[in-house]
Amino acid sequence: MKNCETKSVESVLAYMPEEAAPPRKNGELQFEEPWESRSFGMALALYEQKRYTSWDDFRTRLIHEIAVWEKENKGHKDNPAWNYYEHWLAALEKLVMETGMVEKHDVDLRTNEFLTGEREEVFY
Repeated sequence: MKNCETKSVESVLAYMPEEAAPPRKNGELQFEEPWESRSFGMALALYEQKRYTSWDDFRTRLIHEIAVWEKENKGHKDNPAWNYYEHWLAALEKLVMETGMVEKHDVDLRTNEFLTGEREEVFY
């Protein structure tokens, strides 16, 4: 097992910098679609299971994804194309591939199956 930091998930979320903090409404996390809460939960679960060594491993990828979008879109988060969780998911995908938890080929294969209807969304 990796030598991992021991911050709680609650602590990690409470101290996320503004540019990377999840959207909230009346203090509660806000999700528009089921996939958003699932990708959010997966990143936190992998952290809690110590599948990566530091929350910064994820957070720096998230900040980078947001910064790239802002640069390409002149920083306007009021743009209707803005979706925080698309950046969250992109950061998570990079994390799991770059750390070897999942191979890029497997992600691409499952994505293609879902998009073509060969694989339906599964709920357990």
